Amino acid sequence: MLMNGYLQKRRNGYYARLAVPQDLRNYYGRGELIQSLKTSDQRVAKAKVLKVISDWKLGFEAARGNQDALATLAAEIRLAPDTKTDPNAPMSDKDAYLESIADSLPENKERRFRDIAMGRATPLTLYLNQYFEQWQAEPKTKDMAKTAIHRVAETIPFLEGVTRPLVVRLVASDTTSAATKSKNYGFVRQYWKYLQDIGAVSDQARNPFSELRHTSKKGQKKHKRDSFSAKEINQLIKAANASSDGQLVNLITIAAYTGARIEEICQLQVGSVNKVEGIDCFSIANAKTEAGNRVVPVHPELRTLIKRLVRESSDNYLLSELSETKYGDRSNAIGKRFGRLKTELGFGPEKVFHSIRKTVTTMLENAGVPEGVAADILGHEKATITYGVYSTGFSTKLKLDAIRHLAY
Repeated sequence: MLMNGYLQKRRNGYYARLAVPQDLRNYYGRGELIQSLKTSDQRVAKAKVLKVISDWKLGFEAARGNQDALATLAAEIRLAPDTKTDPNAPMSDKDAYLESIADSLPENKERRFRDIAMGRATPLTLYLNQYFEQWQAEPKTKDMAKTAIHRVAETIPFLEGVTRPLVVRLVASDTTSAATKSKNYGFVRQYWKYLQDIGAVSDQARNPFSELRHTSKKGQKKHKRDSFSAKEINQLIKAANASSDGQLVNLITIAAYTGARIEEICQLQVGSVNKVEGIDCFSIANAKTEAGNRVVPVHPELRTLIKRLVRESSDNYLLSELSETKYGDRSNAIGKRFGRLKTELGFGPEKVFHSIRKTVTTMLENAGVPEGVAADILGHEKATITYGVYSTGFSTKLKLDAIRHLAY
């Protein structure tokens, strides 16, 4: 009787079983793998079976030549006990397993596999999965970190080869911006700190990824974001209308009268529109920062549009039917459409969607709106301890009075 797909009961014991993929059956010499879990207790068997299945699947990938799987499998072989089931066999179980894998690999992969399995080299990415398991971060952040660490591993594949001079040269040859380098090598620095904590590398030596100089390459232009003028905002809306992109028209219009970030607008739901102190408002939640979670009054110019969007919503979002990324972000595709639109209109890299936020900020400042009121509307941290820590924010009416200054 099969249980949980991989678990099989035979008489008084439980076994793990897994079909061998068609393309590997000649390699394994059979169509199914079966192993006793050495227990008659179903709960114990369920706990054991997943580890066995994981090891088998890792072996499948290793047999296919997957480099990461090969590295992980080789490291597990290195740590395995050197037992000998058959006293008459010419080598231990561990050595026999090592040879069976190594002999099936091309020469370049075989050499790397043996180096790892015999303790001569440790892949930089070997502990990456367990690092991510203990790291409390968003999936998107983990994916960015994984990409950054793997990129370093392309140049420095083994822990034993990581030296400060080599890291400095790697950073110097990196053609990305200073901000991007700071972020990416920051991820690698954090990972190296973890390696020090678990004893994979020396915790006495300096972290080779610390205190790096992240400068841009000579001649690389830095684009400072600029604001759109009121006339340019109207130009963007008119062009989006001409291309029959109603979603983009609504996005730009809401941004122009709120100063909200693109993802904040795309995440607004029907229930995000409600009355606060008798005034129609947007409730922005799950923003980038704590200060970003705020209440923004609906500008009089938006009332008709928002009522229509609430009434016509097909998925409970104000901007309906936007595609989502695997991280739940809804602004990716429409943001790209905005990018193409503004480029077609002749705007350069200094003007992006975030520039609309700068437009709103500039308008509020020119209208003499107090900085604290503008901060509450835009979701910025307040400069002073008194207002930043102890104040619950300005009244909704004061914020509405300020927002009325936004005119196009």
